[in-house]
Amino acid sequence: MTLPAIAPLMLRFRDSSGDRLLQVCSGTMLIGRSSSCEVCIKDDTISRNHARIIERNGVFLIEDLDSRNGVQIGNQRITSTELRPGMVIRMGNVSILVDGDPESVFDLQFDHDLPDQGVLESLNIDDLEQQLLGKPAEGGVVADLGVALDLFKNAAETLLTGSSLSEVTQGAIDLALRSLPIDRGFLSLVENDQLIPHATGSREGLGGNRRMQLSRTIARQVLDEHRAVLIRDTGNMDNLSTADSIIQMHILSAMCAPLVVQGEVVGILYVDCIESGKSLEPEHLDLISVLALMVSSALEQSRLHQSVEVEKRRRKELSCRLSPNVVERVLAGESQLGSMEADITVLFADLVGFTAMSEKMAPREVVDLLNELFEELTAEVFLEDGTLDKYIGDALIAFFGAPEQQDDHPARAVRTALGMQNRIREMSAQHPDWPPLSMRIGINSGPAVVGDIGSIQRSDYTVIGDTVNIASRLESQVAKAGDVVIGPATAQSCGHQFLLEEMQETPLKGKSRVVKPWRVLGKKGCD
Repeated sequence: MTLPAIAPLMLRFRDSSGDRLLQVCSGTMLIGRSSSCEVCIKDDTISRNHARIIERNGVFLIEDLDSRNGVQIGNQRITSTELRPGMVIRMGNVSILVDGDPESVFDLQFDHDLPDQGVLESLNIDDLEQQLLGKPAEGGVVADLGVALDLFKNAAETLLTGSSLSEVTQGAIDLALRSLPIDRGFLSLVENDQLIPHATGSREGLGGNRRMQLSRTIARQVLDEHRAVLIRDTGNMDNLSTADSIIQMHILSAMCAPLVVQGEVVGILYVDCIESGKSLEPEHLDLISVLALMVSSALEQSRLHQSVEVEKRRRKELSCRLSPNVVERVLAGESQLGSMEADITVLFADLVGFTAMSEKMAPREVVDLLNELFEELTAEVFLEDGTLDKYIGDALIAFFGAPEQQDDHPARAVRTALGMQNRIREMSAQHPDWPPLSMRIGINSGPAVVGDIGSIQRSDYTVIGDTVNIASRLESQVAKAGDVVIGPATAQSCGHQFLLEEMQETPLKGKSRVVKPWRVLGKKGCD
């Protein structure tokens, strides 16, 4: 049995190289930033091997290759989905339109004038919104406004419940096709001063490879004047050129309405008729204008929902490493997580002998113990508004003085270390069934580079530099079980606040000069 031929698909997108048009081929196509990819996209938000398109059971699928920024359809991040004409795929900052034919029915290039199109009637969207709010407006009363509201009432409730951008945009096209005597439609949104297609649709058996095009002049009227327009064949109209008309594009009539959110045009909704016997009338312009307002409200709601979800994810990510106080200031823009050089204090804490102890414990017991222990130790870090760098096995790394500048970061780190040692003792007393626990801690202060360090696939907000290395060596080479050992810069900065015991100068691995450490015995003024 011979499988039916797979319908050709085209990928349309723009990267730093300009506008691109590529045909999807049989087999496997890699998409990524690497020059070895069949679809090479020059954009920093694209991973080296971002996604792939494969042929399976007569259809093309796109699969995410565990990329950093993912593959999105609308607001939904997907792992695998079927490619379909009209679909808009997002990878990082790049939007890719899937077309079913090189002669796409979709054309939003306004760089040239198309054949003349005549505006039969127009309606100001801002005036319409004022009428719907019960306020006087300069324009006339919308024809059959009550009918329009009744017609879209139930559909609008459904539209406004769509949380994702794709649900709203595709829902708008589907609603237009059900409610208006039209054959095709598209919805585009403004992104980076460009109209990017988000949804298309046509009645079954219609559309073919005829382009949906809009003249630059009319597009500007829709976008700049906030006017919905009704366009008819102008071939027989005396006041317009008879040399060119939209009948040459097989379009009998069309409508285009702006999508306006808080006074700004965020996109357009376009529909047309290409089948004889159909005609769009002024009352249809009223209906699509009402629909455009509803879509605009739904888009605003969707974007608000998206921003809330983004903030939730951002808050969750930040809360894993920053104290609640610092998280709030970062989200408010008062503190930044950008890469920088800063004067900081680094803390290394490591359980003594835990590797040997864990060999005598069940894996589940080891995990449970570490989780409970790290939760308590991390709480001490956050009490002083410190930053949790990472966990490494049974060790913890934290730093103070970034992302927020803290003049007293050395003292914060030492107080945290003493608090950690107290918690270890308390938890050991509360869990007599646990093996004996003790911890050694090394602390050092000085300059370091702080920021997101790693690859485009994954990066961590961390610290690097000699200050960090010395803190690590103080913990691993100098500190004993139960000790808090600090470097000379830390001791000089906050030693007057703590009881310190001078230690012998010590050579550290990988360092040409010896370091004079100090053991912290406790806070001054405490028994």
